[in-house]
Amino acid sequence: MPRVRIEYGGSWDAAAVEQVLGVPPLAVPVVRSPVLSVDGLVEPDATAWLAEVYARTDGTKTAKSHAESLQRFASFLLEHGTTLRGARHGHIVEYVRHRTEDAATRVAGATWQRDRTAIKQFYEWLRDAHGTALPFTLDLVPTPGGPVESMREGRGIPAAGAPGTPLEPPQIPQLLAAAQRATASWAPGVPSPAGARDAAFIALGLACGARADTLAHLTIYELPDPSLPGELVEMYLPGAVSKGRREVRLRAFRRHLDLVYDYLHPERGARRLLLKDWLPPDPIQAAKPPVPGSREIFDTAGTRYRFNSMTAAERRRLLTPDGEPAMLFLSARDGAPLSYSAAEELTADVSRAAEAAARARGAYFPHVHTHDLRHTYATHLAALYLIGAADQDMPGGHPVDARGAVGLAATGLGHLDAQTTAVYIRQVGSMARRYGAADFLGRTRTDPAPESRAAQQEDP
Repeated sequence: MPRVRIEYGGSWDAAAVEQVLGVPPLAVPVVRSPVLSVDGLVEPDATAWLAEVYARTDGTKTAKSHAESLQRFASFLLEHGTTLRGARHGHIVEYVRHRTEDAATRVAGATWQRDRTAIKQFYEWLRDAHGTALPFTLDLVPTPGGPVESMREGRGIPAAGAPGTPLEPPQIPQLLAAAQRATASWAPGVPSPAGARDAAFIALGLACGARADTLAHLTIYELPDPSLPGELVEMYLPGAVSKGRREVRLRAFRRHLDLVYDYLHPERGARRLLLKDWLPPDPIQAAKPPVPGSREIFDTAGTRYRFNSMTAAERRRLLTPDGEPAMLFLSARDGAPLSYSAAEELTADVSRAAEAAARARGAYFPHVHTHDLRHTYATHLAALYLIGAADQDMPGGHPVDARGAVGLAATGLGHLDAQTTAVYIRQVGSMARRYGAADFLGRTRTDPAPESRAAQQEDP
């Protein structure tokens, strides 16, 4: 479990509290802004600043983004023996390198700029509120709107300066195997339910390219019908738990979905072993499962819930007709829906196991995060379009050029601008030359072609 966590407030059942404590609970207002905790204790500076951010901006969206940036920075500082208030200039310089240069931990330039903005604004607030010294240098930078103060450290990193790490086809089974081995065995030679869940989570990310927030909040009812034919099947990602707040219709890799179906199988699937007696405080119980292909469900009171508009909070309250959580991924601890913070860290934790296994055999495995599963999905889909194997409706089955392939993959990622997708899939040309449709679709398990890393970074 991560030492630095983001906690979100919510309502409680006053009657249940009174029954347990024997006294009525105080009428304490629900905390709406994110709360940062370190080793289970509230981090007061970050939490106070996030409350101010929540109050003066658009609420949850900006405060949540800043909380995630501070969580990452606080975790880094904790590993280096200090705290947010104890950060010094050397820590800032090292963190810039960690996030923008190190191959194992670098992120997209746009992600780094969000982190940099949050760090700058937090320490400016800390200076004004408590008189602490800034751990970075402020420069006065001219802009069309007049001079502004800008944090020198980490400035000038281009938005596309730190591309992601799309996995090559032979690396995918290595990552999935690491997921199943990363937790203790359930029985001799049998992966634990948590390991099977982690493998299914990663497989779903590879299948559809959804972000961690979306993956963590999908229900068991939103997977494509397993009886659908084809190696690329139609799938919908709901808008209410997606970054763009728009429903996305995409082509998902059936090969990866099969692992999710196995995890979900009512008799042999590992998910049934994660079910415990957990219940939400205010459940929404489905009257019956939705009709196959339907994107809505009715509760026992007759209220209709459309999956596209169901919020994360509503999804966590949704129960099946049998009274079990309807969310796809569950906590191994108590059977509750897997938290977003745990889901966000899951792939990186598994990646470390894959990296250790590779080092033990004298090989290399890249460090990947959940967002890199999105890069992989886009790269492999665009490569299929590039070699003419992804769309039977293409005239004569002819391939498209690299630009057209990127544009088609952009639809699957929900990007309005194909240039955004181009940042994700710089390796599509190289990958399409090195692998065939069978590799991307999982029909073969070939070893990577002997090619230098420099060549692997070649643009399409």
